[in-house]
Amino acid sequence: MNLVSTGAFDRLQQALTVELLRTIKLELEKVDAPEDLIEHLTGSIGFAVASLIDDTAGFAANGENVSPLLTFLTGDKTLEFCGGNSYMHEYVHRLLPGLFHPEG
Repeated sequence: MNLVSTGAFDRLQQALTVELLRTIKLELEKVDAPEDLIEHLTGSIGFAVASLIDDTAGFAANGENVSPLLTFLTGDKTLEFCGGNSYMHEYVHRLLPGLFHPEG
């Protein structure tokens, strides 16, 4: 695999963040809960999951520190990489309103 940085990483991680939030929202909507609670929980859960992916939360498995590095498959043997850790968690609360208040 070839790691590349074409400038597409930020756009791709934002798309992944929206899809992550959309998936959480859809699952939470299966329960009978107020919309504001679903919005709050979607943001909280999304931020927690994004922080794990971004390696800002930090965790260990079997005594070994785990440090994920996000890449996106953009070709048969090409991975888009930003050169370090992703920063999806920074987009969670910026992108969340678009899912719940699309009119602005």
